[in-house]
Amino acid sequence: MKKLIFCASAVLVMLASCGKSEVCDCVDTRVSELKERKESNGDKEKMKAVREKYKVENEKCEKIVEKLAKGKSEADLKKLDEELKKCAGWAEMEKLRQEK
Repeated sequence: MKKLIFCASAVLVMLASCGKSEVCDCVDTRVSELKERKESNGDKEKMKAVREKYKVENEKCEKIVEKLAKGKSEADLKKLDEELKKCAGWAEMEKLRQEK
């Protein structure tokens, strides 16, 4: 998971100069998914529906992260991770993850 966050950071930095970041969009998507999972109260059918709902978007986000993080050093990824944390939805995502 740590490497995924580092990789996502790489995406953020590369897209930050282009206006709204696709990576921050991915963070926002993740926030929405986490909220819906929480609202499902562990119901297996609801959880399955949530996974399906976000499947395509999550796959898109993974490809973005992989593409932009490829070839980055550990130090670069760490620096980029800090940029990821600047996304508007980051704090809310972290809060939701801790509530699990």
